[in-house]
Amino acid sequence: MTVKKVTIIGLGLIGGSLAWALKKSGLVGEVFGVDLDSEAVAYALKEKMIDAGSVNLEVGVEDSDIVVIATYVGIIPRIAKTVASGASAKTIITDVGSVKRKIVEELESALPPHLHFVGGHPIAGTERSGVWAADFNLFQGKRCILTPNSKTRPEPIAKVKNIWESVGATVFTMDAETHDRIFGFVSHLPHVVAYALVNSIASQKQPPNMFDFGGGGLRDYTRIAASSPEMWSDIFLTNRGNVLESIQEFKKALEKIEGLIEKNNSEDLREELNRFLNSRQNEDR
Repeated sequence: MTVKKVTIIGLGLIGGSLAWALKKSGLVGEVFGVDLDSEAVAYALKEKMIDAGSVNLEVGVEDSDIVVIATYVGIIPRIAKTVASGASAKTIITDVGSVKRKIVEELESALPPHLHFVGGHPIAGTERSGVWAADFNLFQGKRCILTPNSKTRPEPIAKVKNIWESVGATVFTMDAETHDRIFGFVSHLPHVVAYALVNSIASQKQPPNMFDFGGGGLRDYTRIAASSPEMWSDIFLTNRGNVLESIQEFKKALEKIEGLIEKNNSEDLREELNRFLNSRQNEDR
């Protein structure tokens, strides 16, 4: 299935990587990039990630078959509404945000009936940001979640699925509420923990060089905590309820381990630390 024109709004790591991967796939006639940063557009053009680009949203969406909004989650609905005013009747709007329910619900009622919105979330990324970090192989072997609702027609879903499969992703579908609860635990909580952990270490003044002695485990946390604070604060607040629930569950688990250490209870402590491994072994049977 070939697509005449795909427009990517937001040439960051995800948007730039998707544009580049689509360009290399040969399945899209024109890949158009839009970003408020003219230097990002110029870089994407120079590296041949896109066929054409602009800082003007109206120019970008003209005659586009699929518009992918690859910005911070908090502004996706506003951009989608702006796109709707200049999009044609055939245009499909999708996104890459890691929070879905709020976006899907708002756009379900806000967009005109002739436009279709299919929520999307590629599970890919690094701690780096910006189009300068783009990688056309970023989505190879990764999962991408689509969150259609009961009103979403099969054809738009199939077309959005096609563009993700064309860049190497495996596509799954689920409802937006389930998506947000899952990722509140498996993605958003780990980032909360990483930021809290590195901040707790950084707050220790003596000795002043603790981070110099960290091993591989700490490096994993510092890598996560190096992710964009602007992007992640936006995600935490947009998925506020699920993030708060995941933090409460984490606090319970942490307090249980804390209590066993305080009581010097080695047997129960070993059992608690081994609980995850035992549960995985039971699943594999």
